[in-house]
Amino acid sequence: MRGVSFAAAEYDAEVARVAADHSWETPERSAGRRVLTDVDRERLLTYNLRPSWVANDYRDQELFRVALEFNGDYQVFVDTPWRGRSPEELAGEVCATLARPPSTWHATWHAMVPSLTAPPEIAGPSWRPVRS
Repeated sequence: MRGVSFAAAEYDAEVARVAADHSWETPERSAGRRVLTDVDRERLLTYNLRPSWVANDYRDQELFRVALEFNGDYQVFVDTPWRGRSPEELAGEVCATLARPPSTWHATWHAMVPSLTAPPEIAGPSWRPVRS
């Protein structure tokens, strides 16, 4: 049982280097990291929305999906096509969409409470329930 010592400044520099290295990320992970880092969470909270997860749609890898939770009662999904864009470009488009009022989004929703059959009150005219 021997102790270990090291120079704190060197350790801190190495931790910062590793944290800044995103070379291993897939485009999907890079876009997701950027969206979850850059999205205006405070603005979303004004609508009682919280980001839940991000990923490519498992049925269509050309669609990037953001899942948000509304009041703990609904999941709201906003899909954005990749259209050959870089992760940074896609993340910028996603964040710009989420900065607009939810009623303007093209979104789908799913009630997490089985008794809820109506869409969330923030839904806009283009919102649709998730199809099974």
